[in-house]
Amino acid sequence: MSVAIGLFDSFDNLDQIESAQIARWLALPPSEFYLKNYLANKILYPQTVPISASDIKIDLAILREALRINSQTASQKESPMLGENPFINLTLRKILIPKRFLKFMPDLITLSWAFIDGLLLERKREDFFSDIWTVVLTSDIDEVVGSIILPQFSDKGGLVKITLLGNEYQVKAGSLTVIPCPSQKCQLDFRFIQGKILDKEDIAIEVYGGKLGLMIDGRRT
Repeated sequence: MSVAIGLFDSFDNLDQIESAQIARWLALPPSEFYLKNYLANKILYPQTVPISASDIKIDLAILREALRINSQTASQKESPMLGENPFINLTLRKILIPKRFLKFMPDLITLSWAFIDGLLLERKREDFFSDIWTVVLTSDIDEVVGSIILPQFSDKGGLVKITLLGNEYQVKAGSLTVIPCPSQKCQLDFRFIQGKILDKEDIAIEVYGGKLGLMIDGRRT
């Protein structure tokens, strides 16, 4: 008989999460009592599947916190090349998302934003190479599905204009944007107003594309 594997079977730190930490990711959080009971059930039965839209949002909030705590713990003992964290490779700048997680989440973009929030949002920028990450779906055969781009804005009124295949996209400071790019490689031109990427205000770069596309996280000022 096969063993059921759920979204949270990969984590042994769910008991370290506080209900307030879950609530901060929810626009209309339920009561503290409800969140404590919900988390307790996830610890006891990590293989359960969310059955409503509100359950999915709570699962995503728990996932964000589990990833954040996991990342902090693993970073303290991470080896230079391989690391201790199965979800992020700091040396190669890769976010590693188990493909089986898609069985529990509505779509790849929603799941990827949770990984960005949990692994990158509070991570200190060590160098300009941290501005670009490759997203990989891990399974028996790994698949590169896109890239995460983290522009660095110097002001809340900052703006970047991105040109891809003749189309121009504008991303404002504080916003989250997904740009489709199904090709394996994507050539991008950046022009900033009050911001930089790779320490440049105007630059052309090539990044990985795929079915996820390019996720632009403009929350760093």
